[in-house]
Amino acid sequence: MHDPHPRLTHQERKILEGIEAGLRGDASLDRRLRSLGHTTADAGGSRGAVLRRRLGWITAVLGIACVALFLLAAASSSSGPLWIFAAVWVVTAVCLMRLLLRAVARRRSAAARRSTD
Repeated sequence: MHDPHPRLTHQERKILEGIEAGLRGDASLDRRLRSLGHTTADAGGSRGAVLRRRLGWITAVLGIACVALFLLAAASSSSGPLWIFAAVWVVTAVCLMRLLLRAVARRRSAAARRSTD
């Protein structure tokens, strides 16, 4: 049987450890490897990246709908538009929170990258 993971000799392990130590010390390579996942997601290749980009537009449309529904609820005497406004307002608030949390996370990761460089 062929062993898929052959044992390394002592000399080969020392050489491998030296190569790994050199790669760990390269800050430029480390920065590129850390940002590798961000560049592929920002290119729009995944469905999640598309949804994240659209969140801002969705939130803006929901905000406009909230204002219109609030004005409609204030002008009418029925409780239907008020309940619809309340539901749309909750969804808009959740979208705003997600946008805020994403902005904070982006700012933290940028600060962390600056501190490691």
